Amino acid sequence: MNIYFTYDYEIYFGENHGTVEKCIIQPTNELIRISDTHDVKFVFFVDSGFIIKLNEYRQKFPQLEKDYTAITQQIKHLSDTGHDIQLHIHSHWEDSYFDGNKWIINTKRYKLADFSETEINDIVSRYKKVLTDITSKKIFAFRAGGWCIQPFSKFKKVFILNGITLDSSVFKNGKFYSNEYSYDFTNAPDKDIYKFDNDVLLEDEKGYFTEVPISGIKNSPLFFWKLFLLGRKNPYLHKPLGDGKAMPAPGYRKKLLTRFTNNPISVDGYNAQLLDNSLRKLMRNKKENMVIIGHPKALSRYSIQKIEAFVINNKMQHHFTTFEKQFLR
Repeated sequence: MNIYFTYDYEIYFGENHGTVEKCIIQPTNELIRISDTHDVKFVFFVDSGFIIKLNEYRQKFPQLEKDYTAITQQIKHLSDTGHDIQLHIHSHWEDSYFDGNKWIINTKRYKLADFSETEINDIVSRYKKVLTDITSKKIFAFRAGGWCIQPFSKFKKVFILNGITLDSSVFKNGKFYSNEYSYDFTNAPDKDIYKFDNDVLLEDEKGYFTEVPISGIKNSPLFFWKLFLLGRKNPYLHKPLGDGKAMPAPGYRKKLLTRFTNNPISVDGYNAQLLDNSLRKLMRNKKENMVIIGHPKALSRYSIQKIEAFVINNKMQHHFTTFEKQFLR
């Protein structure tokens, strides 16, 4: 089994966006420690629009210089030591700004598809260049902010022009609708890797693009009740390391607590409890790839313990790898 730990490297996007140090730098350093100790590498999908904004405002607001330096140095260190740095786009940074005290985040155009094709090409090329300049490596893989990869037809030409050939935004049966963002993967192929061309949900053996979906799982409401109660009972162990708060998702918590839901396999907080069971299920279903999603900001002391234990228990039987190693030739 090829196992990919993939992390969306970003701050929070709610009114309380948190700090760079606690949302990104410190939890990522914990992942670096695990990597160095056990000789495994991870994939980091970097929200490079935030780096662009830091660079734009750091001359006017010197307090941002520290954040810019910390992030760019950490990304370079990750790349230089064999981790995979790839493109993650939250296009709301186009409309957001720093007011001298905090980031004013405007999510009215949260989806990349909210922009014109010309604007999308400009965003993708600029956001990709930031990572190329830091790493001096080829950036070829993409994860959409908020899983908003639809309609893919708006991105196809732009991705070809910018050398994006691999996507990892889809997770089987995932579905969510809100005023600001939405996705619907209910008709995605039940495969752990496939080719596509015009539509991420339509397999095409001759397609230009490769989809490596995030592995999916079906959770019961009981799981999320347990997560909620453990967070209240032992916040030291289960509270996220990031010091911000997620942007509102109306009705989402109620849905999790009242019905079975389809979710990506994740290492965020208590979700990491399910890693071993998820791996066994994928093996029973004859899958060859396990793609795990996480966010440094949403890791907890508990999930870091579980990540390390999972690596220790499985590194001899399975292959912890990156997209760069498997798909870049």
